[in-house]
Amino acid sequence: MNVFWTIVLGLLNAVVVGALVRRLTTVGTGALRNTIVSLVMGLSIWPVTLQAFAMLQITQRGDVPFLGMSFSAVMVFLLIFGWFLTIQLYVMLAIELVLPSGTFTQVARTAARMPSWYRTTRRVWEIQRILFRFGLRRYLKPRVPSLRVSRRELARTAAEALAAAGVTFVKLGQFVATRADMVPGEFVEEFSALQSEVPPVPFEQIRPSLERAWGRPIDEVCREFDEQPLAAASVAQVHRAVLLAGEEVVVKIQRPNLRRQVRADSAIIMSLAERFEASAQWARSIGLAEIARGFVDSLAEELDYRGEAQQMAVLGRAVHRTKAELRGRGGAEAPAGRAAVTIPEVYPDLSGERVLVMDRMPGRPLSRSAEALAGMSALVRREMAEQLFMTIARQMLDTGVFHADLHPGNVMVSPAGDLGLIDFGAVGRLDSRDRRDVLTLLLAFDKQNSQAATNAVIDMFGMPPGTDLRRMQREIGQIMLRFDSGAAEPGRGSGRAGGADHASSGTGGGAASGFFRELLDFVFDHGFAMPRAVAQAFRAITTLEDSLRKLDPRCDLLSLVRSHGREVLAGSRSLRRTLDDTALYANATLPAVASLPIEVSRVVKHLQDGTLDIGTSGLTTDLIRNLVRTVVDQLVQVVLATALVLGGVVMMAFDFGPPLAEQLTIFTYFGAWVLMAGMVLAAIVLAPALRDRRVLLW
Repeated sequence: MNVFWTIVLGLLNAVVVGALVRRLTTVGTGALRNTIVSLVMGLSIWPVTLQAFAMLQITQRGDVPFLGMSFSAVMVFLLIFGWFLTIQLYVMLAIELVLPSGTFTQVARTAARMPSWYRTTRRVWEIQRILFRFGLRRYLKPRVPSLRVSRRELARTAAEALAAAGVTFVKLGQFVATRADMVPGEFVEEFSALQSEVPPVPFEQIRPSLERAWGRPIDEVCREFDEQPLAAASVAQVHRAVLLAGEEVVVKIQRPNLRRQVRADSAIIMSLAERFEASAQWARSIGLAEIARGFVDSLAEELDYRGEAQQMAVLGRAVHRTKAELRGRGGAEAPAGRAAVTIPEVYPDLSGERVLVMDRMPGRPLSRSAEALAGMSALVRREMAEQLFMTIARQMLDTGVFHADLHPGNVMVSPAGDLGLIDFGAVGRLDSRDRRDVLTLLLAFDKQNSQAATNAVIDMFGMPPGTDLRRMQREIGQIMLRFDSGAAEPGRGSGRAGGADHASSGTGGGAASGFFRELLDFVFDHGFAMPRAVAQAFRAITTLEDSLRKLDPRCDLLSLVRSHGREVLAGSRSLRRTLDDTALYANATLPAVASLPIEVSRVVKHLQDGTLDIGTSGLTTDLIRNLVRTVVDQLVQVVLATALVLGGVVMMAFDFGPPLAEQLTIFTYFGAWVLMAGMVLAAIVLAPALRDRRVLLW
């Protein structure tokens, strides 16, 4: 037969074989690989058939296939065609085993990620060099017996290394400085210096991005613009300006070329956190990967100033609403006629993703106002502390949206004794139920009611399996007794790093902050899940008490709760709100109550009939039935495929029966068909296993 007919027959066979293979199994039969294999197999069928004719002494007359072929030649060709179909099935499955579907797409994606991986690798080496330069590598090997680690020295060196590592790690240090509930006090104190001690970027490097954000030169927006920044933070720096209309504002500008480095550093932090969590029990117990994810997400949000502007607007509206409610009740807006704590107004037309323009807050940060505070009377300082407490209490317990980073650097103090809040990159949100639980915890601590505190803890965090409720209540009661009215400092020897150092650190030494730190240790040690919103609330409370003590060293958060508890309750539990909540709850539950008799009757009927079915964990009768049917079907297919393979081998081994050709008996011929059927059925059974493997891999 000439080459033309060989190619035509090969292409026809390729189409037929490829279509049949895709019909029999969809695993590993991608269009590209199936086409290539089908062409190779199809073009090979007729040459192999001719070789088989020669071996079996079957004569093929003529140059055109099938014309003039004998009955035995047609039967042999059909057998060879079937075996080529079977072989192609196994070739496709073998390719799927070595190169699962989507491998080439994955390779292309990997190639596209190579520049990012290169930057990440280079960044890892930079961090390694920083560790060597600051001598931190030796602290990572505590197995050396002769090493004596000073915690203060380690904290100071780590803070210097974080500052040298760049913006992401400076923010990481700031994040750690606000987690006094989890780290030793020395680290909190040293890392707190990272809040402001960051060198500014020359203004000429910032001017292009500022004018690009405004869409015009600075002179067309501002009458005055101070190129020397008021403050330089890790992500942005703040400049004073006067708008053309005369308003004095501050302009917060994001540092240039920041986001690419943050993305690479965030990937490194997440990789390290996941590695620690996989290998260290302490990391798993505190949920280190989840904490790192929270930090990375919050940093990503902080890089978009539109979210911060929106949060400032929400808090500003809450302050104005609180003032209006106080006036409506005939109450004073603040002690001694003072104004409430000020939230700066945002200029939305001049603000965007990387620039934020807001009113300038008078005064200096509380962290640098010791001299101004020293010149104020004790009464004024007490009133300032009370007003700051009331503002945050109403934010947290009334509106549910609160400033979550209340360290002294974010509280402004004016020479006249007015207060303001700045830096709203970290804002927490508590739903009504969590707000009630936080308030219950504070009041229960004041009343030394361990049962109410335990109920609030369970409602906030849930209850891990196997928890002894009475033992939990007893442990919470012991924590409350240690901090009763601030008379005793924490003496609990927690297994957590720094558990015994909080008392001596001088950071947040108030009773309430100590109680919440001990409570957080208790929560982590007993395997509770810590919701991010609740963690932000606890952190805000501990950092708030530190700021309150800087305003008034004699101030205690619990004493403020006692003094202003009724006022806080009046805002968070007004009669109108209680009635509205009750009406909403009634509307939501009335349909269920109305249908209760019918549901009870249905359950009773099932009990009488003995047909009551109680589903657990989604394991329904239909699911069990389908699972059993699938397992039985696969078992039957495996048994049948095995039987066919063994039967085919036996039939081919016994060479007897009428001859189909000179060297082929009819029994051997049909044995080959039976063996092929068993192999095809085995391939069909094997394909789902490869599909499940692919799902697990990808």
